[in-house]
Amino acid sequence: MSKRILYISYFYPPMAGPAVLRNLKTVKYLNKQGFSADVITPSDLEYLYHDTSLEAQQHERKLFRTRSLDPMAVIKALRRDKKQASKLYTDTPERYKAIFRNLWPIDNKIGWLPFLIKTGKKALKENDYDLIYISMGPFSAGLGAYHLSKLSGLPLVLDLRDYWTLLNDYEMQRFAWQNALSRHWEKKLYRHASLIAAATQGIKEDLCAAFGADLAQKCITVYNGWDEEDFIDLPEPVKDEGFVLAYFGNIYARRSLAKFYAAVAQLREDGFLPPNTKIKLYGNFFREAMQEATESQVNDLIEFIPQLDHRKAVMAMRNSQVLLLTLNSSGPRGTLSSKIFEYLRCQNPILAMVPAHNEAAQMLRQCGHDYICAMESKDSIYHCLKKLIQEYDPKRRYQVPEGLQRERQVQLLGEAISRL
Repeated sequence: MSKRILYISYFYPPMAGPAVLRNLKTVKYLNKQGFSADVITPSDLEYLYHDTSLEAQQHERKLFRTRSLDPMAVIKALRRDKKQASKLYTDTPERYKAIFRNLWPIDNKIGWLPFLIKTGKKALKENDYDLIYISMGPFSAGLGAYHLSKLSGLPLVLDLRDYWTLLNDYEMQRFAWQNALSRHWEKKLYRHASLIAAATQGIKEDLCAAFGADLAQKCITVYNGWDEEDFIDLPEPVKDEGFVLAYFGNIYARRSLAKFYAAVAQLREDGFLPPNTKIKLYGNFFREAMQEATESQVNDLIEFIPQLDHRKAVMAMRNSQVLLLTLNSSGPRGTLSSKIFEYLRCQNPILAMVPAHNEAAQMLRQCGHDYICAMESKDSIYHCLKKLIQEYDPKRRYQVPEGLQRERQVQLLGEAISRL
């Protein structure tokens, strides 16, 4: 008899992006292991990324769509044109968005909480479940999962896609009472949970160091990985003309390509840049990232390509000469950009502007990628990119870490759930 899971996730198709993919693939591969998941998620929200093609991969038994009063739901409800992304969301300066984020206890998605709890109670009354599973963030949703777990007596599994109060990339908690409230609930949830699945080894180790070494007994690491099925039946890579440096996703928090642009400008001035070099940025970018590119000395090389559906994005990765990765040095050691896994699967050179001794760099080196430099240093990027250009071999293929496939990672999760 299959185990029944009440799965709570704010991020789910038709939205897209790393959080959505993690949830979509987790449900998919838990289903293959014999687990049956009913998913609670909000109705369609205002968000940077949408990809209706992902809906074909949904494997939940039931899908409960709820209302929400969080800002992204309210903006979507008020906007007349439901198909076009709101400029209010993409063009508002980050300093104003930061002020707005700081107005809320826990996080600004807390307006979903009463609807999550109401729907969860109804689902628990009408169905027999073996456990409750919550994907965080938003971390405010964890309060709802805790309430439902206490109410039903069912074990709670926490999926931590990122750091909570240990994250210093955002000023999410400007006031002491906000930080104290979040810290209280973070500790309470970790103590109550039967299993904690952290998206990186660093997140797992850091939360155990901060909240108690004994938590290690119920913590596992479940990387995002890549889904091998996303690479099946793709056409053979056709490299773009010229020399393409490609970035996928968004640029936010303290991440920046400013020093990269400056390094490329210097390489061009010194005559080291290959002919017909292009910088392609794939995704829907915030105002600051657009402005940073426009004001750079290489704005003539930069092309913005609006978000592609996931399959086309994977094809574009494989067709690029060099893939760009960026992580600020001030972030926690366990911060990993989820695109790193699909980058590794593509086997193309990666210019990794990441901290040299953190988890991302270690993972890259294990697969033979050694073009690692500091995001904040023009000189570091200059010499690293110059070396990559001089050593570039279009026939070289890097090691693929097979153990990091999504299916294998979710298999580890399933085995841990079965032991509860």
